[in-house]
Amino acid sequence: MHSLSVVVITYNEERKLRQCLDPVSWADDIVVVDSFSTDATVEIAETCNGRVFQRAWSGFADQRNFGMEQSRGDWILFLDADEYVTGDLAERIRELLRNGADYDAYKVHRLEHFLGFPMRHGTLNPSYQPRLLRKGKGYWTGGAHAHIEVNGNGELGLIHEDLYHDSHNTLSDFISRINQYTSVDAEERIEAGQRVGRLRLVLSPLGMAWKCYIVKGAFRDGFPGFLFSLCMGIYSFLRLVKVWQRESQAKGGPPRDG
Repeated sequence: MHSLSVVVITYNEERKLRQCLDPVSWADDIVVVDSFSTDATVEIAETCNGRVFQRAWSGFADQRNFGMEQSRGDWILFLDADEYVTGDLAERIRELLRNGADYDAYKVHRLEHFLGFPMRHGTLNPSYQPRLLRKGKGYWTGGAHAHIEVNGNGELGLIHEDLYHDSHNTLSDFISRINQYTSVDAEERIEAGQRVGRLRLVLSPLGMAWKCYIVKGAFRDGFPGFLFSLCMGIYSFLRLVKVWQRESQAKGGPPRDG
């Protein structure tokens, strides 16, 4: 049976880290790449038998590549601290480790949660995220939406068993996460030369909410689906505002105090 390392990147994740690590306690090796957390993240990781490496934040891809370099397993499962392996997914991974795999990397079906409710529809579904990689067969690249580049033909297999994603368990979680992700996303768009006009700034968020709720069927998730659709519109709005603000400042924009 091949061995498995789990790599998790963290910063101040004391509320969620144990729930992330406990379901993978059966793994041969747990690597936690921490960006100098100021809460109990490191202590929790160590009590869960994690090997902790402190490293200044350098982006999702770079942090995961560093964690991969520290790993000891034949295969590596990459997790965010707000992702939890279900029993069915754990058994599927163990099956691959026992019987061999057809691919060198796999995308895993991620079931989004919002305010504690599973979101089975909307713009984030279906969501298959690169999470499992045979060591030495690929690497992470990209920015906010980092992905795995596989050596050779580059093809990734699919694992349909659920990986729970609980980044938006509270409204505060949502606000904190989207502030982080929209900043990274906006920077990528700015570097790509994207421009945002006022009309787009108004209409695109409305379009995103409509797409999530009606086109992608979030209405099937009931009232939580309606709230989630509104929040997806807010995400779109904040991302575009950040691009627009940088563009305005580059043109001389409004004067600043001081």
